[in-house]
Amino acid sequence: MAWVIVIIAVLAVIAAAGFVLGLPRLRTRRLRERFGAEYERALRGHGDDVRAAERELTARVRQAEALPLRPLTAAEREAARQRLAEVQEMFVDDPGRAVGEADRQLTDLLDRLGYPVDGRPEALSVHHAPALPAYRTALGTLERAQAVQVGTEELRCALVAVRDLAQRLLVADVAEPARAARPALQKAPAPRTS
Repeated sequence: MAWVIVIIAVLAVIAAAGFVLGLPRLRTRRLRERFGAEYERALRGHGDDVRAAERELTARVRQAEALPLRPLTAAEREAARQRLAEVQEMFVDDPGRAVGEADRQLTDLLDRLGYPVDGRPEALSVHHAPALPAYRTALGTLERAQAVQVGTEELRCALVAVRDLAQRLLVADVAEPARAARPALQKAPAPRTS
């Protein structure tokens, strides 16, 4: 009978060790699923130091929980949609101006929602990670467009990226991301489609 207890104890220790050793991999997988390309970006930013990158991403989640985000009213949502449609029409006649205006509209939308000015892309990455790579590219295009001539196709891509992020924000329920972030790294939120 004693040998049965010993075998059960050994199996329990092995199971516990497997669980403890598997936690970092589970955490990594969840962060990769949640942040997508932002995970890889954070990893590169920390010289491929997984622990440092994951600390940063976990800190982003905690900071996002503390943001004083507020939902838009139905009227604010509709007005923002209308302005985005006008900007898209403007693109035909003046692509550079349209992209700049789209960026201003997005900035206004982010301000109204309560996203911080400093570290805005990082704050957005917690709930809108799929849109971030294109948005970061759009920001780079906007910066270059002020200094040099940028092609219409590049401006179109920037406009689409800014518009897509704005549309994600317009359909997102502010309370939903905050609740989703609380279990910190439970499960990656499903990407929203517009």
